[in-house]
Parts: sequence; C-alpha cells; structure tokens
Amino acid sequence: MAVPTSIQPDANGISPAHELMMEEERLRHLAANPPQEILVVSDFHLGRGRNPVTGRISRTENFLADETFARFLDYAGPGPQKLLFINGDTFDFVRICDHPETEEEFEEWSKFLKPLKVAKTSAELRSTISGKERKFGLETDDYKSAWKLLQIANGHRTFFQALAKWINGGGLLLLSKGNHDLELYWPLVRDSLKQLLQREGADGNRVSTQVLYCDNSLRIANVYFEHGHRYDPQQRIDDSDGSPVLKDQPGQLKLPLGIFVNRYLVNQLEKLEPFLGAVRPTERILWMLLRSHPLAAISVLFRSLRFIRRAFQTSHVRDFFWYAVYIGAVALPFVTALVIAGIFVFVSNQEIVIKKHPWISTVLGLGMVAPYLAAAFRELVNWLGRKKKKSALVGEDEMARGVNAAIRKLKFPGARTIYAVMGHTHDQDIQSLPDLEGARVLYLNTGTWIPVWPDDRPDLDGQVLFPFVHFRHVGPQGYSHQYLEWRDDRGKPSESYILEPPAS
Repeated sequence: MAVPTSIQPDANGISPAHELMMEEERLRHLAANPPQEILVVSDFHLGRGRNPVTGRISRTENFLADETFARFLDYAGPGPQKLLFINGDTFDFVRICDHPETEEEFEEWSKFLKPLKVAKTSAELRSTISGKERKFGLETDDYKSAWKLLQIANGHRTFFQALAKWINGGGLLLLSKGNHDLELYWPLVRDSLKQLLQREGADGNRVSTQVLYCDNSLRIANVYFEHGHRYDPQQRIDDSDGSPVLKDQPGQLKLPLGIFVNRYLVNQLEKLEPFLGAVRPTERILWMLLRSHPLAAISVLFRSLRFIRRAFQTSHVRDFFWYAVYIGAVALPFVTALVIAGIFVFVSNQEIVIKKHPWISTVLGLGMVAPYLAAAFRELVNWLGRKKKKSALVGEDEMARGVNAAIRKLKFPGARTIYAVMGHTHDQDIQSLPDLEGARVLYLNTGTWIPVWPDDRPDLDGQVLFPFVHFRHVGPQGYSHQYLEWRDDRGKPSESYILEPPAS
C-alpha cells in the first residue's frame, strides 16, 4: 500500500503517514506473536447515545447495548493473551449530525483539545463552523472529529468503562477502520480516544501499548481480517493516489458516496423514524414514513437532494447508479403524491386534465409503484449477472468474491483452515470458498450489534443478536473458530443460527 507523504503533521508533530508506518510495525509484531484467543465483533455504530442530563437516547442512535457489551467482556475475561478485535464501524462519526451551540459546549470542546496540544479558544472554534455544518453536522477535520468522538464517549460512558477495564486487565484492543469511522485515520482522534479511555480509568501506558489500529487489513496466522467496505461500490473510496485525504483539502477525508447519503439523507430521516437506515428491504422505508411523517419526509428529501447531487457529480457512474435507483424509489412516491394532491387542490377540472393527457395517469401510477419497480429491476439485474457468470462465480456475493481474491495473494503456511473475517454488511454469514494451498477456506461475517431488519428473516425484525467469532490458537496450524451469539439473558454465549441464502 502506498503511504501518503503530503499530509501535514498534527499539533503533536506526528503526521498521519508517520503514524501509519508506526502502527503497521506494531501490527507486524502482533502477527508475529499471535494471542491465544481472539474475540471478533463489528459494526457497533456508536452515536450520540444517552443524554447525560436527561437520560434520553438520541433518535439517530443505533447502539443500545452498552451494559450488554460490558457483561460480555466480563464473561470473556481480559488477559495478556486475549485480543478484542472490533472490525470496523465501532464509532459512527457520520451519525453525529449536530454541532456545539452554547458557550458551555464550545468551552468544553476547547478544554478537551488543550491537553491534545490544540490551542483553539471557544470563539475560534465557533468561527470555524459553516452554515452547512449547522444543518448536517461537522466536517471531517481532525479537531472536529475529536469533538464528535467526545460526544460519542459522553453518551456511552459504560461502553468506554468496559474497554478501560479490559485494557487494565491486560487485554489487547484492536480497532479496524470502517467506512463510518474513517476519522480514526487522524492521529489526533487516536490521541482523543486514549484521553477518553483514561477518563474512564484506563492506565495511559497500557492504552499506548495495548490499543492498536488497523487501517486496511491484517493477517494473524491463518485468519485474515478486513472490514469489507472496499467491495461495496457505494462505500469504497478512491485511493488510487495512495492518500485518504482530499488533494485540494488535506484537512478533509475522502468520503464514499454512501456516506454522503447517510449524512444528508438517512440521518435526517432517522430523526423522524429511528433505525430507518437498518431497514431491509428499502421499499419498507416508504410506508414507515408515509404512515407517520409524510410532509416532514418530503421536506427532508428536497433539502438533502442538492447535497447528494454534488456527491453524484464526483463519483463514478457505476458507484452511484444503485444509489440513484434507491433514492428515486424512495422519493418518487412522495413527489407523485404531492403532484396528485396539487391536481386535486389547484386544478379546477381534474377529470379534463387527466383525460386530455392520459399519459399523466400512467406517470403518476408508475411513480406510486416506484419502490416495487426498483426492487424488481434490482432482482432482475442480479439474476442476469448470476446467469451470465455462473461458471466463474466464487462465493455467494460480492463480499465473498472480493475477499477470496484478496487472500489468494497471501501465504498461509501450515494452515488446515483459512478464515476470511469481515463485517460491514450487518448480515451474519458463513460461506465456503475454494480451497487454497490444500486448506479449506471459510468466509465469516460477524454481523452487527444494532437492531436488524433482514430481508429474509421477518421473525428478527428489530432484534439485536450480539454475534461474535471466538478464535482459539491450537498450535502450528493456527486458530480454530466458534461462531456464537452473546445471550445476555443467560449470561453466556450460545450457538448462532444462520440460514442458507434464498434460492435463485
């Protein structure tokens, strides 16, 4: 991987490029000294959490399992030969869609940055916030990302205390960077996390030595880890120049198209209907909004589309095509309903208009069934793709195929089983991939710890399953695995039940 060299050092004199090189060296040391046990989870998506004063939960918060997570770690028991690996999207910086408003909030921000050697007064911080940021949340500057992490930590004190307890007990913590916590790239954000863990009782020296970061992928013995967003067309980042920051704005991170949609559309909709971004299939979103917030949803759509359009203009056609279909499927029924209402309210003779121009009825009808047409189109395209490439297909989806190609470039000496472990999709999964060097290959996806609305499991609508994979080192051949779910009602894990995919 190319290491960016044009990024300016942060306030501590450490450039992200230098930090990246140091972290890669620490990861090489970890891989050369594999721990006895690895617990892998992913996709927590911690947001603003619980208001410290009122105790109420932010409407854009998806992670409601702080105490459950603490009990899970207590059961696992920290130790010097145990690694907790949170494989991406631990913190959802994208969901922090507000900004400091009062003088007290700006003063808190300024005081938080001071030990991190960022000297900015509350007045200076206030002056940096643009009108767009006041509507949709702060940009990705390192010091603004530090404020977002502070808000996450303030709303999830129990979660951070559990991590501090794990670290103080000798456990290792590895955080992989996902598409919702790209801000972990900044050294200032990593220093902020250290400061927040210390606030919750973690020993500073232990944090420095026992907390590691993975920017891309990692192999430990016979296990390959990666978050997986680079195999998702709407969530991958153009890093062809070797840098994750914008060329003309080195203080800003490159963001994938899907993050723009979350920032400018999904966040606003979730303020109306919590957990909306987790609903599958997306056609269900329409009826949830129509039932409760039709006028507000229309307003959000129109306010958001101009910002999303700018993201489309900077994206490849292939990357934004399906998001255009998605947004059209959600927006068209609202627009159609608005047009129908306008005809009946403002047109004196509706029957003449419709009879004189019968195509209007056809267009309005298509607009109302847009979500179902989009679903049928997506299903047809997927079926044609499978039929066309049936003989060449590996795995059951793009994630499995992508990671299969990645591990083919690596060596796994002595392994009987090779594991490719990812998150990102929020779907628990296990797939067999073609053997590699005589070893069987399993693709594992660790799902999520937030509520799910899976396509083919209506019995699980809105449930949280707490999945994890437990690896144990068994000798020269590397690790063996158990795919489990934490059962908080029992105080111990149980077997995970994963369905086969639907028939084509």
